[in-house]
Order: sequence, then structure tokens, then C-alpha cells
Amino acid sequence: MGKRIFLLLAAPALLASGCIKLKHEMTIQPVHITVDIRIKIDRELENFFADIDKAAVATEKDQDLKKEELQ
Repeated sequence: MGKRIFLLLAAPALLASGCIKLKHEMTIQPVHITVDIRIKIDRELENFFADIDKAAVATEKDQDLKKEELQ
């Protein structure tokens, strides 16, 4: 008897759940994190290569001075 009551109460709930429709929409959002990471990496690379660039400029100046001394 208990099973019949349970089935009578559960049947309308199961039938009603079959009528529910869900709509799924996928939206693609731009990823803002990649821009921040690229800027951070660019800054770090500029800082890293700044020392090398300064050294290159210094050696060019030294070479120019040596050339002027030889002339």
C-alpha cells in the first residue's frame, strides 16, 4: 500500500519534470588575463634587455672614442 501511494505521488512529479525545457546559450568572453600577462612579460623582457642595450651603447661609444683617437 505504501508503494502505491509513493508511486501515485511520484508519477506527477516525474511527468512534470519531462515538460521542463532548458535553453543553453554559450557566449565567448574575451580573456583579459592574457593581455595583462603579455604586458607584464613585455616589461620584464625590456628590463632584462635594458642592461644588455646599455652595455652595447657603452661599447659603441668606447669604439667611437678609440676611432677618434686613432685619427
